[in-house]
Amino acid sequence: MSVRKLPFQIGTINLARAVYALNWFNIAPGLADIASSLNLKIVDLGVVTTGFYIGLAPFQIAGGVIASKIGNRITSFMGLLILGSFVIVSGLSNSLIELFIARLFEGIGSSLFFSPALGMLSEIVPDNTRSFHIGLFNGSFNIGGGIGILGWTYLDSVYSWRFPLELAGMIMIAVAVLNFIMVSGIPQSHKSQVPLSKRVNIAIRTKILWILPLAALVGILAETITGQLFVYYAEVHLDMASSLASILGTAFLLFGFAGGTIGGYLYGHSSRKNSIFVGSMVLTGLMVILIPFFSDFIILLAVMAVLGIMTVAVLSILYVKVVEVTTDKSMVSFNLSFINFVQNVFGSLSPFFFTVLVLYYGYGFSWFTIGFSGIVLILLLLFVRKSY
Repeated sequence: MSVRKLPFQIGTINLARAVYALNWFNIAPGLADIASSLNLKIVDLGVVTTGFYIGLAPFQIAGGVIASKIGNRITSFMGLLILGSFVIVSGLSNSLIELFIARLFEGIGSSLFFSPALGMLSEIVPDNTRSFHIGLFNGSFNIGGGIGILGWTYLDSVYSWRFPLELAGMIMIAVAVLNFIMVSGIPQSHKSQVPLSKRVNIAIRTKILWILPLAALVGILAETITGQLFVYYAEVHLDMASSLASILGTAFLLFGFAGGTIGGYLYGHSSRKNSIFVGSMVLTGLMVILIPFFSDFIILLAVMAVLGIMTVAVLSILYVKVVEVTTDKSMVSFNLSFINFVQNVFGSLSPFFFTVLVLYYGYGFSWFTIGFSGIVLILLLLFVRKSY
């Protein structure tokens, strides 16, 4: 593999990650218009956003298995094509069921990209910079998500919600093709003579691969609920202008870029790695709890900035830890997909669960429940304190 080609390969993987994220979050600014256009209620919007994660969660493992069979490059390419195609279908949807099905397949496509892409990245970056590059990979997700919210707020205001979704899908397909071309030649250097079924069985019976994602669940809960529903919360509950609400949602995502890069770097160079991990999770939960206590734009901007940094730091460190505890390096992609599966099983249900809590108990109790639950789950690390 050409050393001169390496920066371009890293760059296109991160570009694909950013556009992939754009297509996760670009529906958020249009939720109010979608609700009006399709006559949907708050719980219906929870169903729509949950549909994405229902598709995402179970196919995480499928993505890891497929990548082990046919390779990371082809699997990630297939995922991006499916994602882009069904984002276009979302823009063409005329009912709750059509939009739900489109979001479901967007989730399936997304599940086939993440772990194979991160697997490719882990193959080409030096071990001593792995934590930084994983943080950068996660930070790229937040850059893309921020553009998806801020940029698509403007596009939605000009074109309504349909054309912007169709445009995003077309961009995703174009980037998928570019990425497929640029990552040719990346070797899959870690081969194993052990049958895949046996390796998978060993992995899913490893306690730490269950405990780590559950203990760090506050990261995926914050990312999912804040990223998908905060803009709507600010517009409807706080009666905030859509432009200001979108700035807050964008701040959450863009500041996450700093959380990914700086968090990954600090973790990689610290002798107190576990303290950084636990501290990031506690701060994430506390920031979520603080959300309903404020309505002032400036204060909420500060809360969203800190929450964004901490959320991505948590997820980046989680992925680094999974790579660190994986002794069979041929299983890196599968183990990453497995911990994502565990997290997204809960993350997939969280928007619906959150909106039901809002319906019966209001936003204050709902935000508190999400944040406090995330903090309590950190205690699960006590069961594997000798392993991580």
